[in-house]
Amino acid sequence: MNIQKLRKILTPYIGILSFFFLLLFFWALWESLVDGQLAFIRFPWIIESEKMRDEYLFFLGKNVTPDWLRSLCVWFTDAAAWFIRLFPHQNDLLVEDGVYLGYPVNLPWRIVIVVACTGVKQVSIFVLIMLFYRCWSRKKYQWHKIWYIPMGALVLTIYNIIRIASTVMLTKGHIDRFDSLHDGIFRYIYYIILFLLWVLWEERFALRNEKN
Repeated sequence: MNIQKLRKILTPYIGILSFFFLLLFFWALWESLVDGQLAFIRFPWIIESEKMRDEYLFFLGKNVTPDWLRSLCVWFTDAAAWFIRLFPHQNDLLVEDGVYLGYPVNLPWRIVIVVACTGVKQVSIFVLIMLFYRCWSRKKYQWHKIWYIPMGALVLTIYNIIRIASTVMLTKGHIDRFDSLHDGIFRYIYYIILFLLWVLWEERFALRNEKN
């Protein structure tokens, strides 16, 4: 198969291929520079303590956690507690203490809202994807990124509040559910929403304007 035929086959899929390339590239970049480990590759600056990697933001092994990010953990805790209190049957006995959320039935186990829970990774990846996606295009629709990127970040932030609150509610009396919710279902939904935000941009702005 020559290059021309391959290009003709791939042309209809260039958008989605570009998205997944950027998603994997920036995810791998984060895993490498921040977490210090990519698949089976361990970089010299890896932080061995998983707890420290969750509670702080590192870059090349150096703690670069800004004060506002620590404050953001408290804000997410308050926001998640507010969301939980919208449901009267879940509000009973809810314990909120700084960055801790939980119920007496689960004590001494409680959910801790740390830096890794703020969604800084997912929001950063979304912003980078949107900045670099079709960045070669000079079409006027690119200016819509000025408002679309903050809007997408807001959507991911709202989902994150719901994610934290739902994890707290669904683990009430069932702490064994935490891993499957926190590291499984809700994490996958995070990236599904990120993908849908890109699809909306691609269909509503990119494809329509490129065709015109």
